[in-house]
Formats: sequence, structure tokens, C-alpha cells
Amino acid sequence: MRRDLLISIAVALASAAAGGTAGAAESSTLVEDPRPNAALAACASGDVAKGISILGALYAETRNPSYVFNQARCYQKNGQLEPARSSFAEYLRIGTSEPPEDIKRAEGFVKEIDEAIARQQANAPKPVLVTPVSSVEEGRSRTLRVSSIVLAGLGVAAIAAGVYLSLKVQSIEDDINREFAGEDYVTDVGRLQNQLSDGKSYETWQWVGYGVGVAALAGAATTFILSTRASGSPEHAALGVAPALSPDGVGGVLRMRF
Repeated sequence: MRRDLLISIAVALASAAAGGTAGAAESSTLVEDPRPNAALAACASGDVAKGISILGALYAETRNPSYVFNQARCYQKNGQLEPARSSFAEYLRIGTSEPPEDIKRAEGFVKEIDEAIARQQANAPKPVLVTPVSSVEEGRSRTLRVSSIVLAGLGVAAIAAGVYLSLKVQSIEDDINREFAGEDYVTDVGRLQNQLSDGKSYETWQWVGYGVGVAALAGAATTFILSTRASGSPEHAALGVAPALSPDGVGGVLRMRF
């Protein structure tokens, strides 16, 4: 600390008169204030609160800026950089009449503290943003619901295609029976072969359509159930898929409630 802490000396003069003797004898006794040494010991041992308290009391009594300087050094030596900087700033504010070398030391300490704080901030770990579990679950539930709708639509379309191809197969069979069933022998072999080939192709693709449709609907049901579990409200969810036939075409009906 500054000059190993300012030692405050209180001088007490005592006079005593010798009874029955001529004249008077004066004696002076120097009494050393123990508080600066106590503050130095407290700061050196890490008891910052005690050291700062003693130095504060001394400054209140004497208005000597050196005690504020020593408070700043007490904070700084114990790693409390922000309070140390504040105390040095206060010292520079009130210590306009302090020795120039002490002003320069205080300014140097402020620079050291600023550099140390900057290093600490640069080396501090970056905050990690943690997504709340509820947000993660809600996002997962939303993704599963969208997947369920897409799969359900695909399933309905595939089954509708299977139904349409089945109707085509039946139509070709009806045409063959109508054109060739009453003949003893086939006169137009090429046409018959074309119809049989078309019928076989339609029949194959109809089963492909049914298979894809069933698989897609099963996937839709699975992802829908998972989405309701992820959202925590399965009792309010419902899924319904049904094919629809009409004279104008084939399709399906998809009903979903969340």
C-alpha cells in the first residue's frame, strides 16, 4: 500500500506540576494510532471488509485522500477489480492536491485494472442458449403432424389410384367378354392381346397402389399418434381416413382433429 499505509500519529501533550516545587516540568508522549497497521494486516490476510472499514473510518476523521488510495489498493490486491477501480477514481477526484507521483501511480493502477477486466471478459465462457424442453417437444409434435398429413394424403391418393385401376381392369374384362365371348374363334388376335396386356398392367399397378396406400396410411397413423403424445394431449386427437367413390371419379376423405 501507499508508503506501507499512512501511519497516523497522534501527539498528546501532558503536563504535570510538581506540588511544593518551584516552576513547572513539561513532558510529551507520542501515542501511535494502531488502526493503519490493523488495516494493513486485514487487507494482507484477505479480510477486505475489515480493512476497508478501518480505512473508511480514518478518512472520515482526517479527510486524507491517502486512505481512499489505500482502500483501492486493498481491493485490487484481493482481486476485487471493480471496487478497486471505483476507489481509484474517487481518489483521483478528491486528491487534486496529492503528490504528482501518487496521482501517476493511481492512474497506472487504473490502467492495469482496465486491462485485467478486459482480459477476463475476453476469456469468459460464452453463454449457451438452451432451448426449453417445451419448445423442443412442440416443434417435434408439429413436424410429426405435418408428416402425418402428408402421408395420409399420399395414402388416400394411392388407394384412389388402386380403385381406379381396378375399375379399368373390370372394364377391360367386360370389353373382352362382350367382343369375343360369342365367337368360335378369335378373328382379331392383335386387339385381344393388347387388351389382355393392358388388363394385366392395370391389375399389377392396382396392387401397387393399394400397397403404397396402406403403407402410407399406416405411417400417417403412426406419426399422428406420436405427435399427440409429444404434445401431451392424445385425448383430444382423432384421425379418420376413408375412400370415396362417385360416378365422376374416386377419391378419399381425410379427417384430423388436434
